[in-house]
Amino acid sequence: MDAREFSQAAHPHSWMLVADNLYEQSIALYRHFPSGKMTQIDRLGTVLGQWPSSSRSTFLLAGFALENAIKAFLVYEHPQWVSNGVLARPLRSHKLVVLSQKSSIIPWQKRSPSILSRFEQGLESWARYPCALSATETECEQNLPSALWEAYLRLMRAYGKALMALLQQGWDGPHGVSGRFQFQGSYLGAQSNCSFKADGCAAA
Repeated sequence: MDAREFSQAAHPHSWMLVADNLYEQSIALYRHFPSGKMTQIDRLGTVLGQWPSSSRSTFLLAGFALENAIKAFLVYEHPQWVSNGVLARPLRSHKLVVLSQKSSIIPWQKRSPSILSRFEQGLESWARYPCALSATETECEQNLPSALWEAYLRLMRAYGKALMALLQQGWDGPHGVSGRFQFQGSYLGAQSNCSFKADGCAAA
């Protein structure tokens, strides 16, 4: 893969599509929460915790969907970050709050940190590993509260609406890569009534 092909693969539209796929998978898994529960009981029979068995996977998918959506904004705003066949250092982070703060065009700049930080904590600890790097960093909670889930859905809809609007305007990336998009259907939970087509972008 040469530098142009890499920039094509790292098109903001591609980041959005991966985010949408992960988002849809998180939705499907969340709907199956009643399928089973995990209960932690101590030797005296005291229940220490109880959570849906699919909570970890759902949380993980949702967190990675957020990360890909945020990076779609960053690549749109900073096309040079996908030039010369490599991802720039700012894109190599998995810190959701820090990543979102690097964009001046991303929605919910004031409201999103409280949501993103919850998913970031899970991604660094219980949602991906049995523990974090240290005891102080380990997050024990293994539930996905309904309030956090609803906030995630609203945030993703805002991201989807904004990304579709930006990509309809077009994007000029490095090495001659570009694209202008119209959308039909739903992306990241946001609805669009336009037909879909692409101009100059093989990723479409």
